[in-house]
Amino acid sequence: MVLKIRYFIDGGADVLFNSKLIFRNAAVFLLGAACFIISQPLLRLPILQSLQKSTVFTLAYTLNPLQIGILIALSAGVFEEGFRFLFKQFLIRPSECSISQPIIFGLGHGIAEAFIILVPALTSVSVAQLGLAFLERGLTIILHVTLTVIVWNGFQKKQRVLYLLIAIAIHCFVDALIPVFAPFSNFVLLLEGSLAVIDVLLIMYTCYSKKYYIRRSWQNEEIST
Repeated sequence: MVLKIRYFIDGGADVLFNSKLIFRNAAVFLLGAACFIISQPLLRLPILQSLQKSTVFTLAYTLNPLQIGILIALSAGVFEEGFRFLFKQFLIRPSECSISQPIIFGLGHGIAEAFIILVPALTSVSVAQLGLAFLERGLTIILHVTLTVIVWNGFQKKQRVLYLLIAIAIHCFVDALIPVFAPFSNFVLLLEGSLAVIDVLLIMYTCYSKKYYIRRSWQNEEIST
């Protein structure tokens, strides 16, 4: 009888811990989605739309499309990586965590972006184009996950600003490939191929980064409210 009671208590504790884990993972995922929505649709994109209405910006872009394109790419890195950093700094604690946390946050960020981009395209593009769009979004989600790991690495290694700058630089480099490859006829192949290579390298780095993280830290992780 005692063994049955103990088994019941242990089982209940496991269910409770698993429920907390599911809740925390869901909260981190939603914070990742919120990070994208705030940094891009609510802030960066309206700013860019306002700039595009400016005669000075239009003239500058016409005369220097590559340079302005690179600056636009830099703005994406600053906004998205900057807000990743702020979310980790102020909303997700403690600094030390398991590697599952940045992965889940990155998935939330990347999937939110994919949803916003792909849903309007479902009724307006061909099946072949849709398949290519899904491939591109899949590669981009991987990029978001690995960039989140880089930002989180700064918190694990007590070098937050350094790793934030690294993530911004990588993000800027990837987005800058768009204006760089735009003049070429095989633009899509060059862009997707480059993104795939970058993803592979960043996945390797993410696997290497596992040593910076602690195990089963979900019991101590908190979502600030």
